[in-house]
Amino acid sequence: MFAAFGWYTALVVCLNIVAAGGGSNLFPLEQLTTFSQAEIEERIKGSKVVIISEQAMLNTIYFIKACMLVMYMRLTMGLRQQTMVKAIAIYVACGWVGSELGFVLACRPFKAYWAVPPPDPQCTTLQHYAIAQASFNISSDLLMLAIMLPLLVQANIRLKQKVALIGLFSMGSFVILAAILTKVFNLSDVYSTVYMLWYVREASTAMYVANLPMIWPLLREWFRYLRKATPSQPSTTGNNHKTGTRGDPRLSTINYGKGSLPLSHMSKTKNNSQSHPIGTETDIERTGSAERINKPAFDGQGILAETTVDIDVDEGTTSSADDDDDLAKHGNTLRLHGDDQTRYEWESDHAR
Repeated sequence: MFAAFGWYTALVVCLNIVAAGGGSNLFPLEQLTTFSQAEIEERIKGSKVVIISEQAMLNTIYFIKACMLVMYMRLTMGLRQQTMVKAIAIYVACGWVGSELGFVLACRPFKAYWAVPPPDPQCTTLQHYAIAQASFNISSDLLMLAIMLPLLVQANIRLKQKVALIGLFSMGSFVILAAILTKVFNLSDVYSTVYMLWYVREASTAMYVANLPMIWPLLREWFRYLRKATPSQPSTTGNNHKTGTRGDPRLSTINYGKGSLPLSHMSKTKNNSQSHPIGTETDIERTGSAERINKPAFDGQGILAETTVDIDVDEGTTSSADDDDDLAKHGNTLRLHGDDQTRYEWESDHAR
């Protein structure tokens, strides 16, 4: 993402230079006789900046796609959709290579990109490259939306959270719209500079969509109204596989409140004695004033992180702020709630 931000910064800088500069080698040929030597040198310089801006735009978009695919791989851990994510990743890689080859081969020799006048219209209009780049870019965006939105719709999370996530990822549709409008303005009128505005809009929105899911927990910490609008997923009582009882309020769940939980843990599953979704249920052995929380058996999906925690319980009391601070120093925060149901939550500060 730092690399994508670097390319994005280069894009904005280059577009401002082109807009404020003396032009490029894109001009009606009848105007050539009116140019002075200084104007020709300025247009050569502008043409080189255009090459950098095109590379900055291409790499900004594809570095962002790579970051999104890494996130999709984490979210689909243990799901059959992960195979589709891998296939899309291969397609995106081919799209980047194809777009780069299209750019390099569209104008030969390469230095003709800044020649005044250009020997080939493709060295200045970039129409063939624009068509190839748009084909790979838009199709891969559509595939990425097609795999993620259904997963979010099926996710077993609160309605407010679901709406917020779907709305966030649906911003990708604006990225696709901006990509289409960029090529429409570019190909319909090669002398228009309107396409540069849509370059910025496409790249900027893509940066927002790719980064907001990662910084969302931070935003919820900073802004109280976001915590109220999208409360975290509550712990739910599962089956006690040792006693066969159901709905015992003393039974607790592992709540990864600050971790990164794959959608395979959020999707709807059937609970039975042979199936233990990782990170969703626990068994508690109660002995006098101590309880032992045991992670369920590993079911072959995700990452196995077996944890056994001994907790000394003083019934009817809650942990103080000092206790929480002391526990937080060790990476994990234990919060005890001494209500009638004797409900306990274990929150891990790290993904397990």
